[in-house]
Amino acid sequence: MAKIGDKAFTITFIEDSDYTQGDQITKGVKITTKETFEIEGNFVNKFHTTRVAIVKKFSNEKLRSDVNNGNSLGPVKCVSEKSASGKNFYNLVDA
Repeated sequence: MAKIGDKAFTITFIEDSDYTQGDQITKGVKITTKETFEIEGNFVNKFHTTRVAIVKKFSNEKLRSDVNNGNSLGPVKCVSEKSASGKNFYNLVDA
């Protein structure tokens, strides 16, 4: 998702996509977008992210079910925000 920057996109499918490195498992999601983006010479519409706020948002089974059953989400974009504790995090917002 970092490769599409702040471009707007519409999410049409969400699935689990955990990342394993050694013994560590990091929760992740793979999203499919209606739009296709050129990334390093390839055209792609599937993106993996382990961004905590986004993974948490898509752990909502009703939201995931709605999107995966034809109710797309968007357009949205991924932006950096500051939490109440002052830490930066990435979140999806309406585009």
